[in-house]
Amino acid sequence: MKCITLFLVLSLVVLMAEPGECFFHHIFGGLVQLGKSIHGLIQRRRHGAMEEQQELERAFDRERAFA
Repeated sequence: MKCITLFLVLSLVVLMAEPGECFFHHIFGGLVQLGKSIHGLIQRRRHGAMEEQQELERAFDRERAFA
């Protein structure tokens, strides 16, 4: 019974800590930021692969020009 009372009191304290903002706002904001970070990593990787492909094509064209 003491454990249940302690759990209920601590739950009440945690939920009342930020009554106007709640913690869902922080979770949602973190998920949005995580999604933006992942999108940025994918775009940078895609852009880097594209530059590498263009550099290989330029090198191949230079070799064909000299041959």
